[in-house]
Amino acid sequence: MDRSLGKNLSRRQFIKGVAATAAIPLMDGLPFYGSLARASSDADLVIAQNGSPTKLLQAVMVPMGGMERFVKKGQRVVIKANIAWARTPEQACTNNPELLFALIRMCYEAGAKRVAVWDHTCDNYQFAFARSGLKEAGQKAGADVLSGHGRNVYKQVDIPKAKKLKTAEVLKDVLETDVFINFPIPKHHFATELTLGMKNLMGIVWDMEIMHKIDLHQCIADINTLRKPDLVVVDAIRILTTNGPKGPGKTEDPNQVIVSTDIVSADAYSATFFKNPKTNKPFKPEEVRFVKLAHEMGLGEIDLGKIRVKKVSAT
Repeated sequence: MDRSLGKNLSRRQFIKGVAATAAIPLMDGLPFYGSLARASSDADLVIAQNGSPTKLLQAVMVPMGGMERFVKKGQRVVIKANIAWARTPEQACTNNPELLFALIRMCYEAGAKRVAVWDHTCDNYQFAFARSGLKEAGQKAGADVLSGHGRNVYKQVDIPKAKKLKTAEVLKDVLETDVFINFPIPKHHFATELTLGMKNLMGIVWDMEIMHKIDLHQCIADINTLRKPDLVVVDAIRILTTNGPKGPGKTEDPNQVIVSTDIVSADAYSATFFKNPKTNKPFKPEEVRFVKLAHEMGLGEIDLGKIRVKKVSAT
């Protein structure tokens, strides 16, 4: 199922593929909220290509030290997915359901006590959760798939390192979980040119509209100072290259999964999937303003030449 998101694949067919993966064994300043994983690995950023979503995830995690590096027995895990839109999997506006299934199962295999998948959807959450196939996939894998549409699930917090977004109501589960995994899908975006890993964290905030009004790029960088993901898993199996973030638009199939503990590096690499309309060449990371701002704030490395990058094949 190397092209699990084929052009003519229906959501029903896709979910059947997700269910089949259940039989596949998985491989082995100021403080942030939560804990940061500390262990040796072979690389700072790993790229897996050429394989099914499940095999891509298995292959990409090996050089990172396996999921056991990040998830310990009895810990709670929160995955911030992208389920914002009522779109089908093949439209590449939301995460790949098979990859979400495999990610959840890998967390449980590592010893997680509970895995919760969250998003604050833009479309009606019931429609978005159902049409994307992500609620069904997440629940089949044993996770709670939860919506941030109710204000009671947020907590008002200060953001001490922020330059513009000094305070916000943030999902309590993200702040309180043992392990936080950011699970973005790279897409074109009308307001910020691209939506990548850092922008995915807008979905942990109650009032997303205020971020647009203040300074969207700076607010994206600001919210990323609050709760650093222990792991970033970039779903680049199929990406949306036009009319984002909701689509429908043109799609491309890099068929890659990228992992890193450095959100800036993950976004710096993911930006290169897209062409800058001003130059008609692949985006340089510094051309995406929120990536540049986050690097300047010390949130990660923008120059991929300064980190250990490893490419692996899932076949």
